[in-house]
Amino acid sequence: MKQRVTGEQIAKLAKVSPSTVSRALNPDQAWRISRAKREEIRLLSGQFGLRSRSARRAGVFLKTFRIALLLGSMERDLSQGQNLAIRHLCDRLQASGYILELIRVDFSPQKLVSSVKNILRSKEADVYVIGGGLLKGQSLEFLHKISSRLILRLNAQSVRNPYPEFHWLSYFIRDDRETIREALRSIPKSMLSGLVYFGRDNLSSRTKIATIRSCGTALGRDFSAMPSILFGGNDDIPHDRYYRIARRIVIENYDRLSGFSAFFCSGQSAYALYDELVARGRKPGKDFHMITYEWKSPLRPLPDDGVNYICYDLDAESDKLCEQIFNLIDDPTPRTVVFKPLFIPAGQEVAAQHEEKL
Repeated sequence: MKQRVTGEQIAKLAKVSPSTVSRALNPDQAWRISRAKREEIRLLSGQFGLRSRSARRAGVFLKTFRIALLLGSMERDLSQGQNLAIRHLCDRLQASGYILELIRVDFSPQKLVSSVKNILRSKEADVYVIGGGLLKGQSLEFLHKISSRLILRLNAQSVRNPYPEFHWLSYFIRDDRETIREALRSIPKSMLSGLVYFGRDNLSSRTKIATIRSCGTALGRDFSAMPSILFGGNDDIPHDRYYRIARRIVIENYDRLSGFSAFFCSGQSAYALYDELVARGRKPGKDFHMITYEWKSPLRPLPDDGVNYICYDLDAESDKLCEQIFNLIDDPTPRTVVFKPLFIPAGQEVAAQHEEKL
């Protein structure tokens, strides 16, 4: 009688991840695996009597896996590039037979716990993907009661376990430190002394500012006193008004901003500042350099301008997050995945897009 083994054991024998084994045995997903590796996995699975997940679903374990993505302000999270991120994630999961559910959670201190309790009353998902806003009160403990498969998405300055007290958490960490250093190296040293941060006054900006300052040592620079011009506070600025508000702030603070030659910006703040600088006769790449964050997706080409981009590649990020989800479905052991964004110098992506057209 043949000895039965788990997908994890087959993965070790084939030197692949458990999710790769699952896909190789799934007729709808097998094309994603190289032919040689697919045949190797199928041969090992046949030898040890392992059936594919799709076969199990057709039998006793009939189940469609549900992945819950918890969002705060849906009108903000479904715009500003997040809609593209969700679209890519949805495509990846659906192609593998999974369902992505969007669940709204009120992140305000008064309503956060009650929002999570409402999730407890609903039909539970198999994996929950959550943001740092849920790290308040009893919310994580409540979620842990219904699932040991929780993925916390963070933009972090360190890839060490940020919250060791929650030992059952898995992490998906965007680590942009190396990319920020690469972006700063692209700016002429003579201009780096005139570096300023411009953007929203929120946690995301404060994290970026702290990261930029910490990168100074590696560049032989002291950014500890780098100035910042922030606006908006915790106000929920509508997506369609963001640019106009940022442009007004630029005009109001132009006398101060005009004294700098290098700008690190957040979101649409960059485009508002860039347009005002160009309108007043300053030339990008010569009179000033600018770095900002942007989403990279085939669905939306990068703007044709002189801005240096730190890009989140949505295709690559969705693939990594899905791989983590698939692995957690197979084995709930907590794990950490680190994703690094790309640095794309001004004009490089536009030139590549032009070559593709030719």
